[in-house]
Amino acid sequence: MNRSIPLLFIVAVMLSGWAYSHAKMTSTIPADGDTVCAPEILVLTFDNAVQLTGVQLSTVEGDNRDLGDFSAERAKTFTISVPNTLPPGEYYVVWRSIAADSHFSTGEFFFTVVTEVK
Repeated sequence: MNRSIPLLFIVAVMLSGWAYSHAKMTSTIPADGDTVCAPEILVLTFDNAVQLTGVQLSTVEGDNRDLGDFSAERAKTFTISVPNTLPPGEYYVVWRSIAADSHFSTGEFFFTVVTEVK
């Protein structure tokens, strides 16, 4: 019996985990660090399809808003409505997702709202 076959099988199984990399955020609208007039929507884009499980909009003063319930569908891009007009200030968006490989991911980005962009 050839002993290299089991060894090759073990190596193949170990390397197959690299094929399932965790999904990563590739862009947001507004972009991280942007200064904008009050946005009506947020757009989150990932490199692979994910199930978005939560998005929270927070101010530096600690006012937190959950931005809706999300379907169980997986997608690469999510467009999320922002309720009400945001007053000027700094905002943080924290998101949670589940990738196809069943790993959870979280991340955040921030933007500043002004009355007029110069």
